[in-house]
Amino acid sequence: MNLPEGLSDLAERPRNIWAQAGQNQRYAILGGFVLVFLALFIGVMALGGNGEEWEPAILYANLDYQEAAEISNRLGAIGIDYKLTEDASTIVVPKDQVRDLRLQLAGEGFPKSGRMGYEIFEEAQLAMTDFLQKVNFQRALQEELEETLMDIEGVRNVRIHLVIPEPSLFTEEQNPVTASVTLALVSGTKLKPKKIDAIAHLVGASVEGLDVENVVIVDSEGNMLTEEKDPLVNLANKQFRMQQQVEYALEKKVQTLMDEVIGKDRSKVRVNVELDFSQQDRQEQVVTPGATQVIISEETNEKSSAEQGTEEQAIRNYEVNRTVRNIIGSVGSINRLSMALTIDKTKVIWNEETEVYEEENRPQEEIQNLEKLAKKAVGFSDERGDQIEVFPMLFDKSQDIQAKREAKAEERQQFWTDIAINVAKILLIIGALVVLRFVIKAIGRGVGMEEELEVLGEVQTEVDAEDDFERPETPHEIILRRVQDMVRDRPEDSAKLIRTMLLEEQQ
Repeated sequence: MNLPEGLSDLAERPRNIWAQAGQNQRYAILGGFVLVFLALFIGVMALGGNGEEWEPAILYANLDYQEAAEISNRLGAIGIDYKLTEDASTIVVPKDQVRDLRLQLAGEGFPKSGRMGYEIFEEAQLAMTDFLQKVNFQRALQEELEETLMDIEGVRNVRIHLVIPEPSLFTEEQNPVTASVTLALVSGTKLKPKKIDAIAHLVGASVEGLDVENVVIVDSEGNMLTEEKDPLVNLANKQFRMQQQVEYALEKKVQTLMDEVIGKDRSKVRVNVELDFSQQDRQEQVVTPGATQVIISEETNEKSSAEQGTEEQAIRNYEVNRTVRNIIGSVGSINRLSMALTIDKTKVIWNEETEVYEEENRPQEEIQNLEKLAKKAVGFSDERGDQIEVFPMLFDKSQDIQAKREAKAEERQQFWTDIAINVAKILLIIGALVVLRFVIKAIGRGVGMEEELEVLGEVQTEVDAEDDFERPETPHEIILRRVQDMVRDRPEDSAKLIRTMLLEEQQ
């Protein structure tokens, strides 16, 4: 079949490109065709996969990863379409299959960790009694609260039980609404009292008629997290926590100071404080007599007699300078402080002569200076009767010395390794320069040969072209031609010229 000239060129062009391409270029062309085919295939599949759409509905929510995987595998095994949320805790299935799937999976023991919450009311039941409605409402409320508390940082799992009594006709006989909360915390997490109070207030505000005092919170180990209702017990607990906080703050001050001065794990400190929680109200009056001359009252008496005449007596009352002070003592002030400080008796030094780490006794002056630092850190006062004891003791430093020896060995090894790497780099650079020199020479020789070949080609071209046109004469050829003409036309003059030139050379 004869094709037009343009179409024939188009058909031959890919063949020529394929014939002229190298092996790597052919692989690249084949890979490009494969990628384009895969992209088209995926696009067609994606467009064709949107044909099946179903209305989603929540099957189970707040599942842990293990149970979500089990239920997903089970749904896939029975051929049910499902979707997982981004956090893989909620499973969504077609809405018309929710009820049947819940019944089927309930017979198999699912779910174990999920909560349904208010989703339980999505299934409308015609024959539902008031009692069942109340039970479902209480269940939904409990599970909604559990789901809310699960979002708190540090809380791994929550169980809530509400006791909502039936309303009574008489207010005196009405039982209060109560709630119990069990928190399973993340390992190593300890909730602060403010966060525990916030949880109690959240639960109390979410349930009608529930007072915060009737909310009990415990952890998974059975420890009471809410405070006692007895005011005296609460007061004692607060005072004890305050004492612990003061002791911890003072210990941290001294410990961080010692760690920075003599090293970590080279000292231990313990502080005991006695706090004064009594509130004292004291009034002081300071009287300064004679400070002012202000008369506040004056009484004059006169006596008359024949012998002494008239006598006059005056009684004056002056204002007294008085200062009144009402002093209220602070609650929780430190009455007395005692501290025990244990310091490592020896320290590790590097011996330059033997090149090993050795233990050396700490000077007594250094121990005394450390004691002074500790006193300044805690605000030591002799007037309060504070006490401090420093105990120099031997600490186990075998691991410390071994670690320092290994670090020293690593440092030396790293030093020689760096030297070896730098030497290798220099040798590689020298080798690369030598190779580059040979390459440049080879390239130069190749370029020279190419130039020679080009010159030879040009000469050969000129020789071949002499038959086509006359080559122009050179100056030498012009002079030679003129000399020949002169000899031929004027031989006598030429002979005289030659004799004259010979005589000049002889002279």
